[in-house]
Amino acid sequence: MASPIFISNPPPGFSVIAILRGMQLALLGAYRSLQNPGLLQSVYYERVLGAIIISMIIQLSLWSPVICLRILTKIFSSFAYLKFLESWAVALKDFQFNVLNISAFVVSLSQYFSRDLDDLFLASLGFIDSVYVSKHPDNSSHQYHDNLVALTDIDLEQHSVQSFFDVVKSKYASSREFSLFLRKHLNNLISTIVLFVLIKIPFVGPVCLGLITFSSLNDKLGTVRSLTVFCLLISVPNQYSALFLNTYWGSRSMIRDLLLPYFSRVRFTKIEKEQWIKSREGLLFGFGCCFYLGIRQFPWIGLLIYGFAESAAAYLITKVSDPPPSQASQLIQWNPTQLVWNKAHEEKIIKGEFVNDEGFASIPCSFILEKSHKQ
Repeated sequence: MASPIFISNPPPGFSVIAILRGMQLALLGAYRSLQNPGLLQSVYYERVLGAIIISMIIQLSLWSPVICLRILTKIFSSFAYLKFLESWAVALKDFQFNVLNISAFVVSLSQYFSRDLDDLFLASLGFIDSVYVSKHPDNSSHQYHDNLVALTDIDLEQHSVQSFFDVVKSKYASSREFSLFLRKHLNNLISTIVLFVLIKIPFVGPVCLGLITFSSLNDKLGTVRSLTVFCLLISVPNQYSALFLNTYWGSRSMIRDLLLPYFSRVRFTKIEKEQWIKSREGLLFGFGCCFYLGIRQFPWIGLLIYGFAESAAAYLITKVSDPPPSQASQLIQWNPTQLVWNKAHEEKIIKGEFVNDEGFASIPCSFILEKSHKQ
């Protein structure tokens, strides 16, 4: 019997084990990328150093107002009427790093102005293909890298004389992906600011946060589980509820950004992309959550972590999709076949059997997860 319209059941692709497998794929993908001998080229060392330097510059820029307020607090500590500066510094730090979360936004933004992350994604795909073909020489047509390169239609212009705002304006007008990226993050920002305001309101805040959480999770977890989460969140301090929602939204946003090199080539429509994501949602959420939390906890090397995430996203694609065709004209027939995840492939991923078939050496202690699932 179908559920009433106001009661939803969780989709088959969103489960605890799927989320955990997504996290495993994130860590395993980063580990696989370190096995790529192509990354030992000097150009990648330069990019790693550049990523660390840029991450530090971003953090210094974000921390400078907080540090200035705290220095002023120390200087004028003898003036009682200026002691509010310390509370301002704490509030500003909380707003910048827990509400605006500029670090993750700037790191994701960088891929629209440089080909480095796109090149890293393709380099990782090429390495994964070579390992797979070495174990399966009879299946040499199993190619992700070459086919996606053949589908490449990316224009990353060099804007040497324009101001930053002119570059952004030009990019917004010419790139559909970039305009969607900005609108998505603007919506997330508005939602997070609303949360920040709500947690300051006694009594009303917890209920509103719980309702927002229920609305966000109802079609992912199902009504019963969403109500359980709602009851838990209204019983904990407001800041934890807001942190939970912020992490949920940020993780979903990050995986979409990481898959940009793939989506820009296979050219799904908006509806097709949403359906593709929904059928794999639990796995993708776990993958994005792993790297989102990493960047949030270690923002000083955020761009470096994002580089690992982009490299791992190449590994993820080989697990959740089939090799694309090499000609754009063939995408019309191929795209609909990818929207619903193949059940046999899904079960192979959920059971953890994919590790034995890819040609890589086993990751240390991976047998523990396999045993626990069999039991």
